Amino acid sequence: MNTTDRLKELNNLFLRKSFPMRASTVSAYFVDQFDQISYSERSFSRDLKALKEKLAERYPSLEESHGDLIRYSKSENRFYYIRDDISAFPSFSEKELDQIASMIDFNKHLFTGGNGNGIVNKLRAISLENNLIKHNDLASWPAIELINEGDRSGSEHVKFLVDAIAGKQLIEISHKGLTASSKNKSVTGLPLLIKEYNNGWYTGWYLLFQEIPEAESVTKISLDQLRLFALDRIDEIRESSRTAKTRIHPAFQPSDFFKNTLGLFRGVSDAERILLQIQEDSWIKEYVTKYPIHPSQNTLDSLHFELSVEINQELENFLLRYSTELQVIEPFHLREKIRKKLEIAVSFYQ
Repeated sequence: MNTTDRLKELNNLFLRKSFPMRASTVSAYFVDQFDQISYSERSFSRDLKALKEKLAERYPSLEESHGDLIRYSKSENRFYYIRDDISAFPSFSEKELDQIASMIDFNKHLFTGGNGNGIVNKLRAISLENNLIKHNDLASWPAIELINEGDRSGSEHVKFLVDAIAGKQLIEISHKGLTASSKNKSVTGLPLLIKEYNNGWYTGWYLLFQEIPEAESVTKISLDQLRLFALDRIDEIRESSRTAKTRIHPAFQPSDFFKNTLGLFRGVSDAERILLQIQEDSWIKEYVTKYPIHPSQNTLDSLHFELSVEINQELENFLLRYSTELQVIEPFHLREKIRKKLEIAVSFYQ
């Protein structure tokens, strides 16, 4: 067993709170589990020092405020980590990380937009970086850099909402708009779907919700009546004491709310046929074939394809972003709108 593997085993023993962590018990453990005959008290002391250094690297502020993160208890005759939630190494082994990655890979249907692949790649990247042990002189920069998504605002509501959605439970939410003058509003209704969406600035969660007025004795759940609430704008959420009868068609799917949109928010207009032309020498030609812009995308020839989507701000922003690669052919009113916006943009540089 090499040094890194031995330190990982010691770290795992520290995380087992019932294990009496001292040189003699560790030595007996290594003999029993790995047939390692000699493990002296001096080796144990040296390994403890190495673990302290690793803990200090991972938790510098904790080490600065508390001192050594490994302590000795005379009364219990054992060493211990000063907190239950720290570890000198990531809590999962390479095998465990690979198992989790495989489970996510198998259940990609639970994710949209390739997010399942992203999580799988990150887990396997962690496993790779944790096992860079064959080089004596490692580079001072990380070998892999992935998107740092951070915590989702409003994530504290997800567990409650998932349970309410599955149980068709009426809830009350207190929600505030984005503007400074917005006031809290309380609504009661049926939560239907949590939608994750990246709007270009950050990735957040949204709740698809049908409000149920108190006066209604029976409410028909309809896509046209649904509303979206950003989870990070929800201040309070709780079960409703009200009871209400709802009628839900067997073929009803909340995700159909987004079927005709490029993005998240649905307007009042119907989907329109959008004919786009790709520039002959554009890199995007093969890209849009492999990664369709929208499920409705239909390729007509090597330079033309069409979409059936609602014309909204999200679509316009997309077309402006790739205006050097894509040209709107139809409908004429959208083509003119994009042209005028591009003229305004050009005027800023004259």
